[in-house]
Amino acid sequence: MPPQLSLVLAIALVCWLFHRDMRWRQLRSSASYIAALWLAECTSRQPSEWAGLIFGIGGQGSNIEGSPINVVFNGTLFLASILALGQRGFSWAKFYSSNKALITLYAFFLCSVLWSPFPLSTLKRIIQDFGCVLIGLIILTEKDPGGSLRILFARVSYAWFPISVVLLKYFPHIGRFVSSVSGTHLPAGVTGHKNALGQMTMVFCLVLLWDLIETWNPSTVAQAKPERWARLANLGIGLYLLVISSSATSWICFLIGVMLFLTSKRLALMKNAERLFMVGVLSIVCLFAIGQNVGISSVVSEALDRGSKMSGRGEIWRVTMEKNKCYLIGNGFHTFWETSEGESVNQELQFNRLLSAHNGYLETYLNGGLVGLLLLGALILSTGLKAMRKLVKGDPLGRLAVSLWPIALLYNVTESAFFQIGALWFTLLLVTMGSTWQYGRMESIHR
Repeated sequence: MPPQLSLVLAIALVCWLFHRDMRWRQLRSSASYIAALWLAECTSRQPSEWAGLIFGIGGQGSNIEGSPINVVFNGTLFLASILALGQRGFSWAKFYSSNKALITLYAFFLCSVLWSPFPLSTLKRIIQDFGCVLIGLIILTEKDPGGSLRILFARVSYAWFPISVVLLKYFPHIGRFVSSVSGTHLPAGVTGHKNALGQMTMVFCLVLLWDLIETWNPSTVAQAKPERWARLANLGIGLYLLVISSSATSWICFLIGVMLFLTSKRLALMKNAERLFMVGVLSIVCLFAIGQNVGISSVVSEALDRGSKMSGRGEIWRVTMEKNKCYLIGNGFHTFWETSEGESVNQELQFNRLLSAHNGYLETYLNGGLVGLLLLGALILSTGLKAMRKLVKGDPLGRLAVSLWPIALLYNVTESAFFQIGALWFTLLLVTMGSTWQYGRMESIHR
């Protein structure tokens, strides 16, 4: 089939999926389209990359300076979000009171501008990452946050799933990339890397599964009869992309997430559910992390066909720890890989340019040192408690929260997702932020 024809057919499928979905449910506010644009961006390539691929303009820009296209696009979305929240009477004081750990960590990273070797670049990256919070608040201040979230994620997946398949098969110069480890062409789809493709499909498939379960019974839906088959077909495309992404971490986390989601209602009824959940998840994550040092991870990695050093991660972690010199307060937010120490890691390993340590905890240590790690620990405990309280209190986001929080902790053992613009970090913030708003209603989940 000619590539152009395949693209036309994919776009036709996207339009059909949108049409089927819009026949029975609608977004409740125009501000939701701000969130839709951000979700589409943070789960795929940045606007500057699309502009370079499609129109041959813009490009990515330098790692330090970034791209003006991205600055303008993101800045417009963030300004629109602030204005929309202002119109809704949003209280930042109440937001801070229920999200102290999150705001404290962002404040610390903002202070890292003072010691970062690239202060302007650090400031830009902090603002961009805080955009996840701003856009998340747009969804959380809707009259039906859960319903709005499900619609947005479903419709963005209607676009990215079919187009990813077409790019993989008919436009390999866009839909694939060359591995720095094996030299082979690996799938990327609308993202820039197989791990990003795996993360995107993992999160979207979890939300799509939740959407199907929540709307399977027509009596639970106030509007027209729910569209099932189009969503099932789209979920099938997403699972196909998850399998071919070759992201073992994403696939394992998806299975764990499904198991947690299906058992979440029973978990909510258990005595001491919060304590049991927190202790169980943190124990598993700690055991998994300890396994990195006693050889268990090598056995698992070889079983998953990743080699004894987890696709080079073992060497990355060892060399990075040796080169890093900023132990207490770190190098500054997302700055290490532009420093001389970060450059020396790339030179020694002779990989393609590294932009992360492939470990969210190590990445936070590089950014914020021991102080950053302690604050991250406080954030992990805080969001875990919020997730369970949402589930126990019957919050619409509770089931997704208790599914995403554990897999985010596991995912960050072998990948970097904390404070990284992407599907997992954005969705984790969205479902675990404490809320004391929603059009004046005091449905708070305190820290």
